[in-house]
Amino acid sequence: MEKKWRCTVCGYIHTGENPPEICPVCGVDSTFFELVAEEKDVAASTSGVVAPKPVNSQLDKPAAIRQALYRISYGLFIITAQADGKDNGQCANTCFQITSEPARIAIGINKQNYTHELIQKSGKFGVSVLSQTGQDYARGFGYRTGREVNKFEGVAVHRGESGVLLLDDVLVTMEATVTGQLDAGTHTLFLGDVTAGEILQEGDPMTYAFFRASK
Repeated sequence: MEKKWRCTVCGYIHTGENPPEICPVCGVDSTFFELVAEEKDVAASTSGVVAPKPVNSQLDKPAAIRQALYRISYGLFIITAQADGKDNGQCANTCFQITSEPARIAIGINKQNYTHELIQKSGKFGVSVLSQTGQDYARGFGYRTGREVNKFEGVAVHRGESGVLLLDDVLVTMEATVTGQLDAGTHTLFLGDVTAGEILQEGDPMTYAFFRASK
């Protein structure tokens, strides 16, 4: 029997060996999915969506923690990597600056994702920061695996100095070399020194809040 995964934010139920990279209903990433232990525990409607738990003082501790985490502000980024002549990219919400001197950032990538495998092999990654018109990029790079499809098909891209593909229609791009990594359970936190950056557009970056409101 295939596994079922529940989005702890909106209640969406996903069937598959692994949770989706991005929830197609509310936009949160795979870290917000929990494995449904038994079929009888899933009170799914015909649309595959169940009502979220009410946000109030009666929430149990795990639910309250999840709701608290959901209130953290997130951006949306396309993380890309290249190794052994193969390219891939994925949508991610964890990318942040660590230091300015040297210019250093960190990203969080699910260990099950193909992008994780390529970063581990190459020791390099790219970051394309989505603008508020980047909803299609978030969906195209987030709902499917690069092991089965070419996510770059039909997407305007260019190859950076490090060899990774970077999106053209975004605010900025960065390239980084991995200088350290932390095992975070389901994810790896990659620390990288920024080796190149470019400003392509002016505008405001895409956030989860904007993504959900504009769907």
